[in-house]
Amino acid sequence: MTSTSLMRIIIFILPIFSWYITSTIASNLNIVNLNGLKAQFQTAIKSFSDVASLHYTLGGVKELGVQLPDSHCNDIKKLVDKSNVESIYHATEAAKTLVNCKLPAEDYRSTLTSVLQSDESKTADIYYAVCSSVNLGLNIDESNIEKRLNTLAKTDDSILSQAYGLLTGAQLSQPIAKYYADTINDLVQQADEIDGRILQYEGGIGTTAFIVNSFYEVAEKAGVSIKTDPKQLIKFATYFSSKRHVATLRSAYYLTKVFKHLCDNKNPVPIVVSRISPSAISPQNPSVLVSITNLLGQPVGEMSVVAESAKRKEDGVVVISKQKLISKASDFSVYELPFYDTKIPRGFYTIHLTLTARNEGKLIGLTDNIIDVKVTSEGTIENAELIVADRDHGAQSKTYKLTYPNAQSDKLELDYHQKLTVKFQIKDKQSDEFMPVQQAFLRFTNKQSKKEIIYLAEATDNGNSQYKVEVDLTTNANDFRYQSDKYELVLILGDSLLQNAYEWILNNNVHLTFHEDSLPDKDYKNLYLPRQEIIHQFREDEKRPPNIVAFVFSTLALLPLLILLILWLKLGFNLSGLPLGLSPLGFHISHGAAFALMFFYWKYLDMFQTIRYLALISIPLFLFGHRVLSTLAARREKKA
Repeated sequence: MTSTSLMRIIIFILPIFSWYITSTIASNLNIVNLNGLKAQFQTAIKSFSDVASLHYTLGGVKELGVQLPDSHCNDIKKLVDKSNVESIYHATEAAKTLVNCKLPAEDYRSTLTSVLQSDESKTADIYYAVCSSVNLGLNIDESNIEKRLNTLAKTDDSILSQAYGLLTGAQLSQPIAKYYADTINDLVQQADEIDGRILQYEGGIGTTAFIVNSFYEVAEKAGVSIKTDPKQLIKFATYFSSKRHVATLRSAYYLTKVFKHLCDNKNPVPIVVSRISPSAISPQNPSVLVSITNLLGQPVGEMSVVAESAKRKEDGVVVISKQKLISKASDFSVYELPFYDTKIPRGFYTIHLTLTARNEGKLIGLTDNIIDVKVTSEGTIENAELIVADRDHGAQSKTYKLTYPNAQSDKLELDYHQKLTVKFQIKDKQSDEFMPVQQAFLRFTNKQSKKEIIYLAEATDNGNSQYKVEVDLTTNANDFRYQSDKYELVLILGDSLLQNAYEWILNNNVHLTFHEDSLPDKDYKNLYLPRQEIIHQFREDEKRPPNIVAFVFSTLALLPLLILLILWLKLGFNLSGLPLGLSPLGFHISHGAAFALMFFYWKYLDMFQTIRYLALISIPLFLFGHRVLSTLAARREKKA
């Protein structure tokens, strides 16, 4: 297959694929996903390493309706850190999930009291301490805690700090809880909206689930409903339902809690409307089946479901209006809409549904529900022709009429002087009209090497939906790598509105002859294999000179020192003139240190290190040297 042909195929297929994978606004968290969450918790319970993981695992499993044995109480007592308030919180919360697991309150009283009294405690620390105290049955000073929360709210107004404030309020008396419940709407306004469909908080699924869970916790303690716009609640639910799998136990735990809150009839319950039948409407699948449940896939009671309209996306034509759906399940979770009709043309349709609950409740999301379907049809290939003609039109062309699904039985020979043309049309059996298709290709397959060369069939401009593909064996010879051989000729047709795709063998024995020697095929299989590792090689060290050269060079380097000593002896060098005292001693020690530093610079140090050390040595060298010179000058003046 040529790269150009491959790119054309991708361009044609991507729009079809993207339509298939587009889902409705919200999807059910079905039993498979619940089992996935259970599996995540059950895996964690076998290999937990800290009390926080144990808390999230025990709590998550219990939220999903599984009660674990009390033997985990010993694990809680072993893992808890009595000096850490967060560890105590996780331990008390984990113990609360078991039937008989009591922790000794006195072991933790001092830590919890110090946290509640400390001015350094954050809002999260206050929540951990208050929740732990309540779980352990310890008394708390609610007025002092309320004052502390108000003080912290002035210094830390982050969304997480406010959420911890709500959770703390949920542990206090009902009047305090009502005060915090009234602030829920302010926190909702701080959420980030994406594409007008979902709401989330910075930090991802775990943070968003934690914050929304705090809404429900404080509202439940206050005895009120969450005061927020139902549309905003649906946007949160849409975000949660799109996150089928989470990476951390904490996120899984809070996501499970939020799902339970969103499906509790005491709270506003978002309705999930989803199509459970195939998207393609045909005589074999004439109806649309719609599931109406909560986020956990549970039924929500009897509904009156009406298809307000069904519009074709192409031109907005309405084909269904005000049609009531039929209940197909005893629990009223599945409804049917008969859709197929010979009068409804093929195309993509959007169905708008409106729901009315039989029993008044707190159901939200009953309007503006959209289901996408498509009406498909069966097609036939008509007026198919295979034409062989000379490039210069010097000889009369040969036209072969083709009938689907039959293939030519005769051998077809072509050389580089000729070109091959295939023409055809697609007819809709239902409307008896010619129709365009999204995919139309002509494929040559080398019967020996199995290499494929694909060309795009394009629609002509005469308005009759005729397709044509032309292959010139001279200009397109490189696509075949000039390989004269036998080929199989196949026509490939496909469309998202066709019930079946076509792969029609036109001729199984096409012999192509090219005027140049064949080129070897590229080894496409090896294009993406690992290449040989490139190992960097440093330049080898240069060969050192002989020892005699090094000896001579060292001698020449020391020669000035030897000359200096000889001249000193000749001049009568002696130490009698050296003054005694601390200054001369310090001068000579500093002077010797400077020479030693030169040696270290040569052997070990770099220039910058040497300059640093030399700056330190030069200070005493200068001071002592100045003092010695002053002493010698004074001695000379005295002698004079």
